[in-house]
Amino acid sequence: MAVKLLIFSTCRQADFFRAVNTAIASLPDSVSVMELYHRTAPIVAMIGDGHTNLTFPYSKVFTKELKRMPLWVDVLSDKSIVCRSSLDSIIPRGAKILSINGHTDTEMIDAMMPFVAGEREHFKLSRIDSSFPALRHMLFPADTFEISYLPEGAKNPLSVTYQAISFDEAKRRSPALPESGSDNPYSFTIDKKNNVAIMDFREFSDVGRMESFADSMFTALRKNKIGNLIIDLRKNGGGNSSVGDRLLRYITPEPYMQMDKALVKITPLTKKLMKAPDIVPTFMFWEATPDQYIVPRTADEGHYDGNVYLLTSNKTFSSAGSFAWAFKECGMGTVIGEETGGMNVCFGDVLSYRMPVSRLQCSVSFKRFWQFRADENDIHGTIPDIAVPAAKAMDTALKLVKKSK
Repeated sequence: MAVKLLIFSTCRQADFFRAVNTAIASLPDSVSVMELYHRTAPIVAMIGDGHTNLTFPYSKVFTKELKRMPLWVDVLSDKSIVCRSSLDSIIPRGAKILSINGHTDTEMIDAMMPFVAGEREHFKLSRIDSSFPALRHMLFPADTFEISYLPEGAKNPLSVTYQAISFDEAKRRSPALPESGSDNPYSFTIDKKNNVAIMDFREFSDVGRMESFADSMFTALRKNKIGNLIIDLRKNGGGNSSVGDRLLRYITPEPYMQMDKALVKITPLTKKLMKAPDIVPTFMFWEATPDQYIVPRTADEGHYDGNVYLLTSNKTFSSAGSFAWAFKECGMGTVIGEETGGMNVCFGDVLSYRMPVSRLQCSVSFKRFWQFRADENDIHGTIPDIAVPAAKAMDTALKLVKKSK
């Protein structure tokens, strides 16, 4: 089977090493941690793998003493920037941020794109959404911020000028940010009146806990005769894929394997970083056979036969992306929302480590995966059956539930 080798499957080798050599030649004798990140993060991002990252040095830069812009924003998939919260609520929530100190929204986003790792633009934009304050501070430093904005429904833009202030002061004088929801990696609620259960699935963690959780949830659905289940993956960035299998067995109509092919490369350096002396360096290709597929639970084991709706966003990544792919590939229900950030052919199994001098946090993947029945020549994320902005996915699902009555 012909495969593209790991690090250069997206970025050409010549381009990569040209960028490395240029960065090395430009380095002064002494450099701050943030400046080192500034020069090297784009090189790491060239690899085009969302699991291979150089993390912004938040603890070194965003200290308690640092004064900052008192504006929190959301970055949307169309590259627009909207206000989430602002000092003294002068800029209303939902207002479009047109420019900051004369830099347009598009100009700022385009400048940030080289610093975030990912396979597709829509996923990289979702990462900018999380990293906007840090990247703005690095790329467009200022002590005063002239912000041009357009409130929802308005025709003419307005402007306000903010001074940089301490984080504590900004929080005190800004309205409470929208609740992020439960800290639980997964939870569910039942609405008997509307015959629907909603599972908030934020993290693929703790296989044993998911085993108990899934048993409890589907027992409750059977007991209450709930015919519809909505699984919300919109804020899920992944974790341990085995956690997803504990849930998928309850809803899949056919045997499956989330990843049915894998290319594994373990070098002596990989072995050292893994701190696994018993592992032998290897380069191998693995492919699952049907007898290795995971089988559905039987009716006696609690298999769920109701309608299932899966909500996805551009942030749905890694194990969440493979979960969504298997869900759609096996016809487990209806996918609603945005194309996932995780691709059907992707890299995974992450090693994390810190650079010895700068202490910058790094991560690198050492396996390439093919999700269930994925085509190497047609790489993309899980495409929703009903494409809507992620923010509208829940309302869309609930309308379908009502129609199913």
